[in-house]
Amino acid sequence: MDIIEAAGLAGLNPKKMATTRGGEFRSACPYCGGDGQSDRFLCWPADKGGRGAFWCRGCRVAGDTVQLLVDKCGYQYRDAFKAVGQDMPANYRPAGYNAVSTSCEKQKFEPRVYENPVEIWQEKAQKFIDAAHKALLENDETLNYLAGRGLDLKAVKAFRLGWFGGEKNNNCMFRSRTAWGLSKIKNEKTGRDKMLWIPRGIVIPCFKGGKIYRVRIRRAKEDLQKKTDIKYYALPGSGQEVMGHNPEHKAFVVIEAELDEMMVTRRAGSIVGTVGLGSAAIKPGSSVFYILQKAVRVLVALDYDKAGQAAWKWWKDNFDNARRWPVPAGKDPGEAFQAGVDIKEWVRAGLPPVLTMEKSKSYKIPEGMYPIEELQMLLEKYPVKLRAEPDHAQIIFDPGFKNFAIRQRIKDLFYGDDEVHWYLRIHHPASIITGDNFKMKKTA
Repeated sequence: MDIIEAAGLAGLNPKKMATTRGGEFRSACPYCGGDGQSDRFLCWPADKGGRGAFWCRGCRVAGDTVQLLVDKCGYQYRDAFKAVGQDMPANYRPAGYNAVSTSCEKQKFEPRVYENPVEIWQEKAQKFIDAAHKALLENDETLNYLAGRGLDLKAVKAFRLGWFGGEKNNNCMFRSRTAWGLSKIKNEKTGRDKMLWIPRGIVIPCFKGGKIYRVRIRRAKEDLQKKTDIKYYALPGSGQEVMGHNPEHKAFVVIEAELDEMMVTRRAGSIVGTVGLGSAAIKPGSSVFYILQKAVRVLVALDYDKAGQAAWKWWKDNFDNARRWPVPAGKDPGEAFQAGVDIKEWVRAGLPPVLTMEKSKSYKIPEGMYPIEELQMLLEKYPVKLRAEPDHAQIIFDPGFKNFAIRQRIKDLFYGDDEVHWYLRIHHPASIITGDNFKMKKTA
């Protein structure tokens, strides 16, 4: 493994920008983030006797392939040396490295606080994903592909997934960076300003507080020609915090690929919250980190491969409530779904009894009544409201309502029945549903 492969494993997309020192590659910095700039982290594969070297022009961190594997891919030093095809020297000490303390004491992890994208970027990104969503609804081939990954039409609409096919017979489009609220970056070869590059592929939007936060594109397979071509491209200007769905739950599943995270939400979102990292090496920022620490259980379902296994150590060290929970078939939830695994039962099996106890016996379920009819009946009789929006679901009980059996049954119906859950969140016109407006009016 060379430093370019290690950078890819760390979720970077190094691009060759010069031939100096045997080839110079640049990308965003995995240590400081780069403040939105994509070329401040420099890599030289031929340096240090073939072990490679990196250096950030912003935070000044420097090191080699071994150090990058240790810091950002979860490797131990001995394993990192093996990965680059060398034996670790008996008295090895990192040289020329200034990012991590050499103290043997365990360092407390401090999650980063990430800023939201600038307003003009959000406006441009929203228009882009709206057009991409409309295009996807007319693209049967891509819809069938997503359905094969467990994301049916309901999920496509709920998550606002899209398809961008390029423009003017090209497999991409270019826009001015400043028009999207991004800083100028000079191309050192031409002296001109770099353009914002948007490749074709499946558009995966991520929302925060109801506003677009990140746009990631799963590029078309035929466009991935080089080993360094990145499959999942995050649109520059996007927010960097990991995101997910259903933060109101008491247990969560941590997943790598965002499409897999959405699939698990679609199949088991009634009983568990989800977090999509984008890469095994990425760590949650402050807004997600503390939610996970308060959870009853965190199921770490990273890919069943070397990177996923290496990253597990960090989760085990930082979350007492974490449990390694690989899929029973394949290497990730997407492959497990395609292999016929019942995703909801797989998730349920990892939850503690306090979250999976049997339904209360003190409430008699009406016979011959559909779940949605029963839920409507309960909301008409009791002081309960449902918050049902595509990106948020919550049951709001009146503070004085103490009937535990009825409260539990309403939770079972709203969170436990996926058809009811998604029907109300996607199709009901009201964001707050009560017994008065539960039944939708028929249109002429």
